[in-house]
Amino acid sequence: MAAFRYPVLIGTHAVGTVLMSVTLAGVLWVGRGRNAVVLDVVFLALLVLSLVMSYRSVRAWQHRSAVSESTSAGYVAAVGFNCISLVTGLLAIAVLRTGWGPVAIIAAGVLPTLIGRIPLNRAVHARQRPPLLKV
Repeated sequence: MAAFRYPVLIGTHAVGTVLMSVTLAGVLWVGRGRNAVVLDVVFLALLVLSLVMSYRSVRAWQHRSAVSESTSAGYVAAVGFNCISLVTGLLAIAVLRTGWGPVAIIAAGVLPTLIGRIPLNRAVHARQRPPLLKV
């Protein structure tokens, strides 16, 4: 969230998401075959999501704006996607631990995305509008 306000922090965010992906891949490799199939599928989906997050955070870091400029729509979209994805992943893991079943896991994966897209789309569209002319 801080990378929205302080784009200089996007490098730290990019490194963190790459480390998250590498760690999750290692954990999945070490624990392969020890979990139920449902857990393996969920964690594999989270690994794919973390790889997409890593890609988007590195791209946002490559295209970050100068200190004096405002952030671009692409930057806001990439960082916003990662924020929504982190919330989705955390909720999915929390629901998995409660044992509420597959419907709750799917809801935990879908609802944050649907709800989070509303303010994110507004922020992206606000950055895409041409500035108003001053008279």
